[in-house]
Amino acid sequence: MKIYLDDWRNAPPGYILVRTVNDLKEIVKKHGKEIEILDLDNYMEDYYPFGGNGIDFIKWLEEAVYVGEVELNPNVKIVSHSSDPLAARKIEEIGESIKAYLRSRR
Repeated sequence: MKIYLDDWRNAPPGYILVRTVNDLKEIVKKHGKEIEILDLDNYMEDYYPFGGNGIDFIKWLEEAVYVGEVELNPNVKIVSHSSDPLAARKIEEIGESIKAYLRSRR
């Protein structure tokens, strides 16, 4: 399962498009082990009231994985296609931290 979070772009072929962070949280809670790629935007403009932005999501995911609320595939690829390079880097850095934690639990 490949997930693409974005407020206005269409998802690449083979990806599931998710428009809100709240919807993405529900998908991750139900299908975390099945997710191969999380490709996140940061700025969610009109959709921001529905859970925030990409950084809000990745911070939530980090905590949810640490406390055991979410089971995530340890080989998940977490990337950002945000046009803001600082936001993209922050999302990917937190994603790497999550993956390092998951690898340490094996």
